[in-house]
Amino acid sequence: MTRFYDTLVKRRDCPPDCTACEDACAARAGVASSVIKADDVHKVARSRNITCYQCSQPLCMEACPSDAIVKSEEDGIVRVMSDDCIGCGSCVDACTYGNMYLDESSQIAFKCEMCNGDPECVKACPYEVLKLVSDNENVRSHFITEDLFTSGVGLCSGCPIETMSRITGKILGDNVVFFGTPGCCSRITQGIGMQASARVPCYFALMTNPTSTAAGAKRYYQKTGQDIMCVVMVGDGATADVGFAGLSGAAERGENIIYICIDNEAYMATGIQSSGTTPFAAWTFTSPVGAYRAGKRNNSKYMPLIMADHGIPYTATATLSHLEDYALKLEKAKKVKDGMAYLHLFSPCYTGWRAPEDSSVEISRMAVETNYFPLWECENGEYKLNYKPENRLPIEEFTKTMGRFNHLKEEDIDHIQQIVDERFNLIEALTKLKLQA
Repeated sequence: MTRFYDTLVKRRDCPPDCTACEDACAARAGVASSVIKADDVHKVARSRNITCYQCSQPLCMEACPSDAIVKSEEDGIVRVMSDDCIGCGSCVDACTYGNMYLDESSQIAFKCEMCNGDPECVKACPYEVLKLVSDNENVRSHFITEDLFTSGVGLCSGCPIETMSRITGKILGDNVVFFGTPGCCSRITQGIGMQASARVPCYFALMTNPTSTAAGAKRYYQKTGQDIMCVVMVGDGATADVGFAGLSGAAERGENIIYICIDNEAYMATGIQSSGTTPFAAWTFTSPVGAYRAGKRNNSKYMPLIMADHGIPYTATATLSHLEDYALKLEKAKKVKDGMAYLHLFSPCYTGWRAPEDSSVEISRMAVETNYFPLWECENGEYKLNYKPENRLPIEEFTKTMGRFNHLKEEDIDHIQQIVDERFNLIEALTKLKLQA
Protein backbone atom coordinates (compact mmCIF):
# COMPACT_ATOMS: atom_id res chain seq x y z
CA MET A 1 0.00 0.00 0.00
CA THR A 2 1.22 3.50 -0.79
CA ARG A 3 2.47 5.39 2.26
CA PHE A 4 2.63 9.16 2.49
CA TYR A 5 4.87 10.58 5.19
CA ASP A 6 5.07 13.73 7.25
CA THR A 7 6.74 14.83 10.47
CA LEU A 8 4.65 15.81 13.48
CA VAL A 9 6.21 18.35 15.86
CA LYS A 10 4.99 18.96 19.41
CA ARG A 11 6.34 22.50 19.56
CA ARG A 12 5.47 23.26 23.16
CA ASP A 13 7.68 20.39 24.36
CA CYS A 14 10.80 21.46 22.46
CA PRO A 15 13.50 22.85 24.84
CA PRO A 16 15.37 25.98 23.69
CA ASP A 17 18.89 24.61 24.20
CA CYS A 18 18.62 21.40 22.16
CA THR A 19 19.84 21.07 18.57
CA ALA A 20 19.80 17.27 18.33
CA CYS A 21 17.51 17.27 15.30
CA GLU A 22 19.67 19.81 13.47
CA ASP A 23 22.87 17.92 14.24
CA ALA A 24 21.42 14.59 13.11
CA CYS A 25 20.11 16.10 9.88
CA ALA A 26 23.42 17.81 9.07
CA ALA A 27 25.36 14.60 9.78
CA ARG A 28 23.66 12.67 7.02
CA ALA A 29 26.06 11.67 4.28
CA GLY A 30 26.13 13.86 1.19
CA VAL A 31 23.99 16.76 2.39
CA ALA A 32 24.95 20.40 2.46
CA SER A 33 23.37 21.34 5.81
CA SER A 34 20.42 20.69 8.09
CA VAL A 35 16.94 21.29 6.75
CA ILE A 36 15.36 21.44 10.19
CA LYS A 37 16.02 24.26 12.61
CA ALA A 38 15.54 24.79 16.36
CA ASP A 39 14.00 28.19 16.90
CA ASP A 40 13.18 30.31 19.94
CA VAL A 41 11.14 33.00 18.24
CA HIS A 42 9.73 35.48 20.79
CA LYS A 43 11.46 33.45 23.53
CA VAL A 44 9.03 30.58 23.07
CA ALA A 45 10.84 27.25 23.06
CA ARG A 46 9.67 25.30 20.07
CA SER A 47 11.05 23.46 17.10
CA ARG A 48 10.31 25.19 13.83
CA ASN A 49 9.63 22.36 11.45
CA ILE A 50 10.83 23.57 8.08
CA THR A 51 11.17 20.13 6.61
CA CYS A 52 9.45 19.80 3.26
CA TYR A 53 5.68 19.34 3.31
CA GLN A 54 5.89 16.95 0.33
CA CYS A 55 3.21 18.96 -1.48
CA SER A 56 0.62 17.13 -3.56
CA GLN A 57 1.31 19.56 -6.42
CA PRO A 58 4.89 20.74 -5.77
CA LEU A 59 5.57 24.21 -7.13
CA CYS A 60 9.30 23.45 -7.01
CA MET A 61 8.75 20.57 -9.42
CA GLU A 62 6.68 22.71 -11.76
CA ALA A 63 9.36 25.42 -11.77
CA CYS A 64 12.31 23.11 -12.48
CA PRO A 65 13.41 23.56 -16.13
CA SER A 66 15.47 20.34 -16.17
CA ASP A 67 12.89 17.99 -14.63
CA ALA A 68 15.30 17.30 -11.79
CA ILE A 69 12.55 17.21 -9.15
CA VAL A 70 10.15 14.30 -8.98
CA LYS A 71 7.34 13.21 -6.67
CA SER A 72 7.19 9.49 -5.97
CA GLU A 73 3.87 7.74 -6.54
CA GLU A 74 4.93 5.07 -4.04
CA ASP A 75 5.60 7.13 -0.92
CA GLY A 76 4.61 10.70 -1.86
CA ILE A 77 8.11 12.08 -1.18
CA VAL A 78 9.44 14.87 -3.40
CA ARG A 79 13.08 14.25 -4.35
CA VAL A 80 15.85 16.15 -6.17
CA MET A 81 17.70 14.17 -8.84
CA SER A 82 21.12 15.76 -8.29
CA ASP A 83 22.57 14.49 -11.58
CA ASP A 84 19.93 16.45 -13.48
CA CYS A 85 20.01 19.64 -11.38
CA ILE A 86 21.54 22.62 -13.20
CA GLY A 87 21.67 24.86 -10.12
CA CYS A 88 19.41 27.59 -11.46
CA GLY A 89 17.60 28.11 -8.14
CA SER A 90 14.14 28.26 -9.71
CA CYS A 91 12.88 25.70 -7.19
CA VAL A 92 14.11 27.82 -4.28
CA ASP A 93 12.16 30.83 -5.58
CA ALA A 94 9.07 28.72 -6.31
CA CYS A 95 8.70 27.12 -2.86
CA THR A 96 6.28 29.32 -0.95
CA TYR A 97 7.22 27.66 2.36
CA GLY A 98 10.98 28.23 2.18
CA ASN A 99 11.69 24.52 2.30
CA MET A 100 14.00 24.29 -0.74
CA TYR A 101 17.72 25.16 -0.62
CA LEU A 102 20.67 25.57 -2.97
CA ASP A 103 24.16 24.43 -1.99
CA GLU A 104 26.42 27.34 -2.94
CA SER A 105 29.52 25.16 -3.37
CA SER A 106 28.03 22.43 -5.55
CA GLN A 107 25.18 24.51 -7.01
CA ILE A 108 22.82 21.59 -6.41
CA ALA A 109 19.36 22.00 -4.91
CA PHE A 110 18.54 20.03 -1.77
CA LYS A 111 15.59 19.55 0.58
CA CYS A 112 14.15 17.18 3.15
CA GLU A 113 13.46 13.81 1.56
CA MET A 114 12.31 12.19 4.81
CA CYS A 115 15.45 9.99 4.85
CA ASN A 116 13.44 7.61 2.67
CA GLY A 117 10.85 7.07 5.39
CA ASP A 118 13.25 6.80 8.36
CA PRO A 119 14.08 10.40 9.40
CA GLU A 120 17.29 10.89 11.37
CA CYS A 121 15.80 13.89 13.19
CA VAL A 122 13.02 11.73 14.66
CA LYS A 123 15.47 9.08 15.86
CA ALA A 124 17.80 11.68 17.38
CA CYS A 125 15.20 13.63 19.38
CA PRO A 126 15.69 12.83 23.10
CA TYR A 127 12.39 14.42 24.11
CA GLU A 128 10.07 12.60 21.66
CA VAL A 129 9.01 15.94 20.23
CA LEU A 130 9.28 14.67 16.66
CA LYS A 131 7.16 11.84 15.36
CA LEU A 132 6.87 10.18 11.95
CA VAL A 133 3.32 10.04 10.65
CA SER A 134 2.14 7.94 7.70
CA ASP A 135 -1.44 8.22 6.53
CA ASN A 136 -1.66 5.07 4.39
CA GLU A 137 -3.93 6.84 1.94
CA ASN A 138 -6.83 6.75 4.42
CA VAL A 139 -7.93 10.27 3.58
CA ARG A 140 -6.91 10.32 -0.08
CA SER A 141 -8.96 7.21 -0.75
CA HIS A 142 -12.08 9.36 -0.35
CA PHE A 143 -11.05 11.93 -2.98
CA ILE A 144 -13.13 11.73 -6.16
CA THR A 145 -12.04 14.91 -7.93
CA GLU A 146 -9.16 17.33 -8.26
CA ASP A 147 -8.90 20.43 -6.08
CA LEU A 148 -11.98 22.59 -6.66
CA PHE A 149 -10.12 25.75 -5.63
CA THR A 150 -7.20 27.60 -7.18
CA SER A 151 -3.86 28.05 -5.43
CA GLY A 152 -4.49 31.75 -4.79
CA VAL A 153 -7.02 32.51 -2.04
CA GLY A 154 -7.56 35.42 0.32
CA LEU A 155 -7.14 33.53 3.60
CA CYS A 156 -4.37 34.06 6.14
CA SER A 157 -1.42 31.68 5.82
CA GLY A 158 -1.88 28.78 8.21
CA CYS A 159 -5.67 29.16 8.34
CA PRO A 160 -7.35 25.71 8.60
CA ILE A 161 -10.34 26.95 6.57
CA GLU A 162 -8.35 26.55 3.36
CA THR A 163 -7.28 22.97 4.11
CA MET A 164 -10.73 21.89 5.26
CA SER A 165 -12.42 23.55 2.25
CA ARG A 166 -10.07 21.89 -0.25
CA ILE A 167 -10.58 18.47 1.34
CA THR A 168 -14.34 19.05 1.43
CA GLY A 169 -14.38 19.75 -2.30
CA LYS A 170 -12.25 16.73 -3.20
CA ILE A 171 -14.55 14.42 -1.26
CA LEU A 172 -17.90 15.91 -2.29
CA GLY A 173 -16.91 16.11 -5.97
CA ASP A 174 -17.62 18.73 -8.61
CA ASN A 175 -21.39 18.14 -8.79
CA VAL A 176 -21.86 20.84 -6.18
CA VAL A 177 -22.80 24.49 -5.63
CA PHE A 178 -21.33 26.28 -2.62
CA PHE A 179 -23.22 28.99 -0.73
CA GLY A 180 -21.32 31.47 1.43
CA THR A 181 -21.70 34.74 3.30
CA PRO A 182 -19.43 37.64 4.28
CA GLY A 183 -16.72 36.27 6.56
CA CYS A 184 -13.52 34.26 6.59
CA CYS A 185 -15.08 31.17 5.00
CA SER A 186 -16.00 33.09 1.86
CA ARG A 187 -12.39 34.04 1.16
CA ILE A 188 -11.88 30.74 -0.67
CA THR A 189 -15.19 30.75 -2.58
CA GLN A 190 -15.69 34.37 -3.63
CA GLY A 191 -12.38 34.91 -5.44
CA ILE A 192 -9.90 37.78 -5.37
CA GLY A 193 -10.74 41.01 -7.17
CA MET A 194 -12.23 40.05 -10.53
CA GLN A 195 -10.68 36.56 -10.52
CA ALA A 196 -12.58 33.45 -9.42
CA SER A 197 -10.90 31.04 -7.02
CA ALA A 198 -13.39 28.16 -7.36
CA ARG A 199 -13.88 25.79 -10.29
CA VAL A 200 -17.53 25.15 -9.37
CA PRO A 201 -20.47 27.56 -8.94
CA CYS A 202 -20.46 29.61 -5.73
CA TYR A 203 -23.24 31.92 -4.57
CA PHE A 204 -22.58 34.76 -2.15
CA ALA A 205 -25.57 35.32 0.16
CA LEU A 206 -26.19 37.62 3.11
CA MET A 207 -25.29 36.46 6.61
CA THR A 208 -28.99 36.10 7.39
CA ASN A 209 -30.06 33.91 4.47
CA PRO A 210 -27.47 31.40 3.15
CA THR A 211 -29.61 28.45 4.25
CA SER A 212 -32.84 29.65 2.67
CA THR A 213 -30.95 30.57 -0.50
CA ALA A 214 -29.40 27.11 -0.74
CA ALA A 215 -32.75 25.49 0.04
CA GLY A 216 -34.42 27.44 -2.75
CA ALA A 217 -31.71 26.46 -5.23
CA LYS A 218 -31.97 22.80 -4.18
CA ARG A 219 -35.73 22.80 -4.73
CA TYR A 220 -35.23 24.26 -8.19
CA TYR A 221 -32.70 21.55 -9.07
CA GLN A 222 -35.04 18.87 -7.77
CA LYS A 223 -37.94 20.28 -9.79
CA THR A 224 -35.82 20.21 -12.97
CA GLY A 225 -34.59 16.68 -12.28
CA GLN A 226 -31.01 17.63 -11.40
CA ASP A 227 -29.30 15.85 -8.49
CA ILE A 228 -26.88 18.61 -7.48
CA MET A 229 -25.55 19.04 -3.94
CA CYS A 230 -26.19 22.45 -2.42
CA VAL A 231 -23.63 23.04 0.30
CA VAL A 232 -23.64 25.95 2.73
CA MET A 233 -20.10 26.62 4.00
CA VAL A 234 -20.09 29.51 6.47
CA GLY A 235 -18.76 30.61 9.86
CA ASP A 236 -20.16 30.59 13.37
CA GLY A 237 -21.65 34.10 13.15
CA ALA A 238 -23.89 33.20 10.23
CA THR A 239 -24.75 29.93 11.97
CA ALA A 240 -25.26 30.57 15.66
CA ASP A 241 -26.28 34.23 15.53
CA VAL A 242 -27.67 36.30 12.63
CA GLY A 243 -28.40 33.33 10.38
CA PHE A 244 -29.79 30.93 12.97
CA ALA A 245 -33.48 31.54 12.23
CA GLY A 246 -33.07 30.50 8.60
CA LEU A 247 -30.95 27.50 9.57
CA SER A 248 -33.42 26.31 12.18
CA GLY A 249 -36.35 26.74 9.79
CA ALA A 250 -34.63 24.80 6.99
CA ALA A 251 -33.78 21.99 9.41
CA GLU A 252 -37.38 21.82 10.64
CA ARG A 253 -38.73 21.75 7.05
CA GLY A 254 -36.35 18.93 6.08
CA GLU A 255 -34.52 20.84 3.34
CA ASN A 256 -32.08 18.48 1.61
CA ILE A 257 -28.86 20.49 1.86
CA ILE A 258 -25.46 19.99 3.47
CA TYR A 259 -24.64 22.68 6.03
CA ILE A 260 -21.02 23.07 7.14
CA CYS A 261 -20.22 25.48 9.97
CA ILE A 262 -16.49 26.25 10.12
CA ASP A 263 -16.33 27.53 13.68
CA ASN A 264 -13.46 29.84 14.68
CA GLU A 265 -15.46 30.98 17.69
CA ALA A 266 -15.76 34.70 16.89
CA TYR A 267 -16.44 37.18 14.09
CA MET A 268 -12.86 37.12 12.82
CA ALA A 269 -13.14 38.74 9.38
CA THR A 270 -14.61 41.95 10.80
CA GLY A 271 -12.18 42.38 13.67
CA ILE A 272 -12.44 39.59 16.25
CA GLN A 273 -15.79 40.27 17.92
CA SER A 274 -17.50 37.82 20.26
CA SER A 275 -20.06 35.44 18.75
CA GLY A 276 -22.51 32.91 20.13
CA THR A 277 -19.85 30.18 20.01
CA THR A 278 -17.10 32.23 21.71
CA PRO A 279 -16.22 30.25 24.86
CA PHE A 280 -16.45 31.47 28.41
CA ALA A 281 -13.64 33.84 29.50
CA ALA A 282 -12.15 34.13 26.01
CA TRP A 283 -10.70 37.46 24.96
CA THR A 284 -12.11 39.28 21.93
CA PHE A 285 -12.31 42.99 21.14
CA THR A 286 -15.92 43.02 22.35
CA SER A 287 -15.17 40.84 25.39
CA PRO A 288 -11.97 42.58 26.49
CA VAL A 289 -9.69 41.84 29.41
CA GLY A 290 -9.08 44.69 31.84
CA ALA A 291 -9.68 46.00 35.32
CA TYR A 292 -13.44 45.46 35.23
CA ARG A 293 -13.82 42.52 32.87
CA ALA A 294 -11.93 39.34 32.04
CA GLY A 295 -13.19 38.10 28.69
CA LYS A 296 -16.63 36.77 27.80
CA ARG A 297 -18.67 36.11 30.93
CA ASN A 298 -21.34 33.75 29.60
CA ASN A 299 -21.15 30.25 28.16
CA SER A 300 -21.15 29.48 24.45
CA LYS A 301 -23.97 27.89 22.48
CA TYR A 302 -23.35 24.21 21.76
CA MET A 303 -24.52 24.35 18.15
CA PRO A 304 -23.98 20.69 17.16
CA LEU A 305 -26.35 19.47 19.86
CA ILE A 306 -28.83 22.23 19.08
CA MET A 307 -28.94 21.05 15.46
CA ALA A 308 -29.19 17.38 16.41
CA ASP A 309 -32.20 18.29 18.58
CA HIS A 310 -33.97 19.44 15.41
CA GLY A 311 -34.27 15.77 14.47
CA ILE A 312 -32.37 16.10 11.19
CA PRO A 313 -31.01 12.90 9.61
CA TYR A 314 -27.34 13.60 10.28
CA THR A 315 -25.26 15.80 12.61
CA ALA A 316 -21.53 15.50 13.25
CA THR A 317 -18.45 17.29 14.58
CA ALA A 318 -15.01 17.23 12.94
CA THR A 319 -11.52 18.72 13.18
CA LEU A 320 -8.39 19.26 11.11
CA SER A 321 -6.45 16.90 13.38
CA HIS A 322 -8.66 13.90 12.55
CA LEU A 323 -9.13 14.11 8.81
CA GLU A 324 -10.11 10.51 8.18
CA ASP A 325 -12.95 10.97 10.66
CA TYR A 326 -14.07 14.05 8.71
CA ALA A 327 -13.84 12.19 5.40
CA LEU A 328 -16.09 9.39 6.68
CA LYS A 329 -18.62 11.94 7.96
CA LEU A 330 -18.69 13.77 4.62
CA GLU A 331 -19.42 10.46 2.93
CA LYS A 332 -22.43 10.00 5.20
CA ALA A 333 -23.59 13.58 4.62
CA LYS A 334 -23.51 13.01 0.85
CA LYS A 335 -25.91 10.07 1.18
CA VAL A 336 -28.60 11.99 3.07
CA LYS A 337 -31.60 12.51 0.78
CA ASP A 338 -34.44 13.04 3.25
CA GLY A 339 -33.36 16.17 5.10
CA MET A 340 -30.42 18.26 6.25
CA ALA A 341 -26.90 17.08 7.06
CA TYR A 342 -25.13 19.40 9.51
CA LEU A 343 -21.35 19.29 10.06
CA HIS A 344 -19.68 21.46 12.72
CA LEU A 345 -15.94 21.94 12.11
CA PHE A 346 -13.54 23.18 14.77
CA SER A 347 -11.34 25.87 13.18
CA PRO A 348 -8.60 27.55 15.25
CA CYS A 349 -7.83 31.14 14.20
CA TYR A 350 -4.26 31.94 15.18
CA THR A 351 -4.87 35.68 14.72
CA GLY A 352 -8.00 35.92 16.85
CA TRP A 353 -6.81 33.28 19.32
CA ARG A 354 -3.32 34.80 19.65
CA ALA A 355 -1.55 31.58 18.77
CA PRO A 356 1.44 30.65 16.55
CA GLU A 357 0.76 30.75 12.82
CA ASP A 358 1.39 27.03 12.39
CA SER A 359 -0.52 25.81 15.45
CA SER A 360 -3.92 24.86 13.98
CA VAL A 361 -3.38 21.10 13.92
CA GLU A 362 -1.85 21.02 17.39
CA ILE A 363 -4.67 23.10 18.89
CA SER A 364 -7.28 20.95 17.14
CA ARG A 365 -5.73 17.78 18.49
CA MET A 366 -5.58 19.22 22.01
CA ALA A 367 -9.24 20.26 21.77
CA VAL A 368 -10.13 16.62 21.15
CA GLU A 369 -7.79 15.17 23.77
CA THR A 370 -9.21 17.47 26.49
CA ASN A 371 -12.84 16.83 25.43
CA TYR A 372 -13.21 20.55 24.69
CA PHE A 373 -14.35 19.50 21.22
CA PRO A 374 -15.42 15.85 21.26
CA LEU A 375 -15.89 14.01 17.98
CA TRP A 376 -19.37 12.53 17.71
CA GLU A 377 -22.24 12.03 15.30
CA CYS A 378 -25.98 11.61 15.44
CA GLU A 379 -27.41 9.51 12.61
CA ASN A 380 -31.20 9.25 12.49
CA GLY A 381 -31.42 9.84 16.23
CA GLU A 382 -28.60 7.45 17.20
CA TYR A 383 -25.66 9.16 18.93
CA LYS A 384 -22.14 7.81 18.64
CA LEU A 385 -18.78 8.94 20.02
CA ASN A 386 -16.21 8.62 17.24
CA TYR A 387 -13.21 9.10 19.52
CA LYS A 388 -12.71 9.00 23.27
CA PRO A 389 -9.30 9.94 24.73
CA GLU A 390 -7.67 7.09 26.64
CA ASN A 391 -6.30 9.57 29.17
CA ARG A 392 -8.34 12.74 29.02
CA LEU A 393 -6.09 15.77 29.48
CA PRO A 394 -7.08 18.71 31.72
CA ILE A 395 -8.47 21.77 29.98
CA GLU A 396 -5.30 23.75 30.80
CA GLU A 397 -3.51 21.75 28.10
CA PHE A 398 -5.87 23.35 25.60
CA THR A 399 -6.11 26.87 26.98
CA LYS A 400 -2.34 27.33 27.29
CA THR A 401 -1.84 26.84 23.55
CA MET A 402 -3.23 30.31 22.82
CA GLY A 403 -3.08 33.86 24.15
CA ARG A 404 -6.81 34.56 24.32
CA PHE A 405 -6.85 32.67 27.64
CA ASN A 406 -3.65 34.09 29.13
CA HIS A 407 -5.60 36.01 31.76
CA LEU A 408 -7.46 33.02 33.20
CA LYS A 409 -7.66 32.65 36.95
CA GLU A 410 -8.07 29.34 38.72
CA GLU A 411 -11.82 29.82 39.08
CA ASP A 412 -12.11 30.52 35.33
CA ILE A 413 -10.27 27.32 34.47
CA ASP A 414 -12.46 25.38 36.88
CA HIS A 415 -15.59 26.82 35.26
CA ILE A 416 -14.42 25.94 31.73
CA GLN A 417 -13.53 22.43 32.91
CA GLN A 418 -17.03 22.08 34.36
CA ILE A 419 -18.62 23.12 31.05
CA VAL A 420 -16.43 20.70 29.11
CA ASP A 421 -17.20 17.80 31.45
CA GLU A 422 -20.94 18.45 31.47
CA ARG A 423 -21.18 18.59 27.68
CA PHE A 424 -19.06 15.50 27.16
CA ASN A 425 -21.00 13.55 29.80
CA LEU A 426 -24.27 14.56 28.11
CA ILE A 427 -23.09 13.34 24.71
CA GLU A 428 -21.78 10.12 26.24
CA ALA A 429 -25.12 9.58 28.00
CA LEU A 430 -26.98 10.12 24.71
CA THR A 431 -24.86 7.41 23.05
CA LYS A 432 -26.18 4.91 25.57
CA LEU A 433 -29.81 5.61 24.72
CA LYS A 434 -31.35 3.20 22.25
CA LEU A 435 -34.27 4.17 20.06
CA GLN A 436 -37.35 2.02 20.48
CA ALA A 437 -38.35 0.15 17.36
